Amino acid sequence: MILLMPMNAVLAMRQRKLQVAQMKFKDARIKLMNEVLNGVKVLKLYAWEPTFEDQVSEIRNKELNVLKKVAYLNAFSSFTWACAPYLVTLATFATYIMTSETHYLDAQNAFVALSLFNILRFPMNLLPMIVSYVVQANVSIGRIGRFLRSPDLILTMSPSPI
Repeated sequence: MILLMPMNAVLAMRQRKLQVAQMKFKDARIKLMNEVLNGVKVLKLYAWEPTFEDQVSEIRNKELNVLKKVAYLNAFSSFTWACAPYLVTLATFATYIMTSETHYLDAQNAFVALSLFNILRFPMNLLPMIVSYVVQANVSIGRIGRFLRSPDLILTMSPSPI
């Protein structure tokens, strides 16, 4: 299980990069849609609908490609963690058989080990979702922090008119 942690860290870093890219494309698409909706009269007057439609579609296709990569990465991560308990059980029993003096696995040791692995199965199944949520929270906190630190945002404290 400990050997799977570095792989999980690599998957989380990749997921974070994809999440940042997805947010970048989403911001660009929303900004363009805002421009379209705010200037709909001018857009209709000069018949620029196809041009802006192509731009929105291009950004949306890039966003969909990133979403597809995120889905594949999540599927791979979930598959890996779903297989992990079985691989851990197999590796543990193989190591026990190889290192024991009798090279024999009796029922008592096997059932105790299997019950311990079944206890660990639920937390291991939750681990990929938790990592995914932590990555999303990290990206969101970074975006909120950049927004609040931006120089365009000027907060003034005026006395209340009470």
